Amino acid sequence: MNRAAGVRASRRAPPVLVGVALASALWLSGCAGSRALDPRTARFPDVSFRPPPVAQSALSGGAPVFLLPDRDLPLVRLYASFRGGSLYDPPDRAGLAEVAALAWRTGGAGALTPEAFDEALEERAIELRLGFGRDTGWVTFSALPADLDRGLELLAALLAEPAFREERVTWAAGQMAERLRREVDSPQDLAFRELRRALYPGHPRGLIPTAATVGRVVREDLLALHRRVVSEGAWAFGAVGDFEPQDLLARLEERFGSLPSRGEGFAPVPPPAEPPPRTVLVPRPLPQTTLVWARLGPSRTAPEFHALDVADHVLGSGGFQSLLVREIRSNRGLAYSVGSFYQALPTFGVLGMTASTRAESAPQVLELLATIPREAATSGLPAHHVAQAREALVNRHVFRYEDPAALVRERLGLLFDGLPADLPARYVAGVQAVTAPGASAAAEAFDLAAGVLVVVGDVDPADPAWGSRGPVLVVTAD
Repeated sequence: MNRAAGVRASRRAPPVLVGVALASALWLSGCAGSRALDPRTARFPDVSFRPPPVAQSALSGGAPVFLLPDRDLPLVRLYASFRGGSLYDPPDRAGLAEVAALAWRTGGAGALTPEAFDEALEERAIELRLGFGRDTGWVTFSALPADLDRGLELLAALLAEPAFREERVTWAAGQMAERLRREVDSPQDLAFRELRRALYPGHPRGLIPTAATVGRVVREDLLALHRRVVSEGAWAFGAVGDFEPQDLLARLEERFGSLPSRGEGFAPVPPPAEPPPRTVLVPRPLPQTTLVWARLGPSRTAPEFHALDVADHVLGSGGFQSLLVREIRSNRGLAYSVGSFYQALPTFGVLGMTASTRAESAPQVLELLATIPREAATSGLPAHHVAQAREALVNRHVFRYEDPAALVRERLGLLFDGLPADLPARYVAGVQAVTAPGASAAAEAFDLAAGVLVVVGDVDPADPAWGSRGPVLVVTAD
């Protein structure tokens, strides 16, 4: 039996959330003592949320370490981030980072074969994962305190001496090639693939792996990438769980103290430029049509961030009560699914809307995606919808920290994104300050006259509805 399974099941709610719940209960009990509480008219004080502090130290090579002891669970969870990812793939080998991640973790380390390495983890219930994102890689690790030294030995071997056995490299490349093959069978995956290509032309974010580029990846490419990551990358660690900070720092120093912290080998990628408006049609013999529209927008630190977050929630990301869902799906029955999104990155953001509908309804749905945000910006978003959005976003933000490990992972993310450490702490106040007029003005950014529209389905490229936004590009999925 997994020795960690029993202790995981007994985890208590974090003290910070217990405190919020207790304060709310006491306040409600006071109200109940004077008069009956009517949930339809009850008013509650604004949430005051202060997560526990995360200590920061550093290894001798400069790598930062974020520490949050937590005695509730007898586990030590370790997180590592390092510079690297798909943005740094050579164009003729797009997909290298993903192939490397698969072969790195599953290929064994040092003298241990893949099977022996996995058995060494399993016999002590040690969890170890490794992967690459867009511009950073990550490692997650957990072990019981008694098994920490053995776990760190295995982690150190994996980071310093990955085997990248030839058969594992071939297997990893085959896994990714199969994923790419299945991508064309998913209308939504296909639509977002073509959106990336059209939204980021000439930029590393628009580089799309293909069977040909993945097929060029060989073992020597993975070895070269590994050398760059461990000698020219930027590393940082975070830990949460049952440990003494100074003791854990000594153990990390012994095994990872020489890892670099500056990342000269992976320079930051500049933000993309806004492309001109265009429509991309991907004809496919499908019973439904998928519409995805997006444009570039403000970054995470922009003054408009909080207002856009609220506007997005009211327009389409807030579920069945959002304007797009209620009008297009519930009232008119024109879409199987519909919504909006706002992803705020460190140097830019992406605003978008999506819908899946019958082929014959696609032009009508497209028109509604254009008019609903425009009318919301002109006439104003309802004040009660904005108030509900503020409350929902604040609650979602607070409950992100239900697991204390989220605090440590957040600090790692902020560090690599070059964002202020106190940015999340300012989120609640920023959202609560958004007014209905401010959110209405932000809704104007969801303007289909700009950006890129991708349509996947049984579409006629000659239909004039698709040419109203500018040039039309027809793409053959392969």
